[in-house]
Amino acid sequence: MYDQPRTVTHPLPGTEHDFGAGAGAVSFKGPKGKKGRIIDVGVYVTETFTADTTPGYVRVGTASDPDAYAQLQMDAAAITDTWNTVDDPDAILNEALPADTQIEVAFVAPTGGTPAGKGHPYIVVEWY
Repeated sequence: MYDQPRTVTHPLPGTEHDFGAGAGAVSFKGPKGKKGRIIDVGVYVTETFTADTTPGYVRVGTASDPDAYAQLQMDAAAITDTWNTVDDPDAILNEALPADTQIEVAFVAPTGGTPAGKGHPYIVVEWY
């Protein structure tokens, strides 16, 4: 099972998300019957993030627990940064994803001042 996991980078939603314009959400599922392990959560930043009052977030969880698995805090990520678990080492809260479960991903806007921040979010999962 763990000997040959299949590593998949899930682009979310595959296009640029405008965190500054407000919240958004997407979901994904792993291959049928496979459990997963979150390896990384990140954003390829295309517009600098503000964090005047509160930062933006990428939350990975379920409908009943929005950050059950991860919560990446975006702080003041600069344009062209790749912001991920290297920048927020506490982002992965529970790496184990159950089999055959829809995983909910929420994009939370920063607050205060003029909210800004755009990027291409992704999650890397080993499915086994």
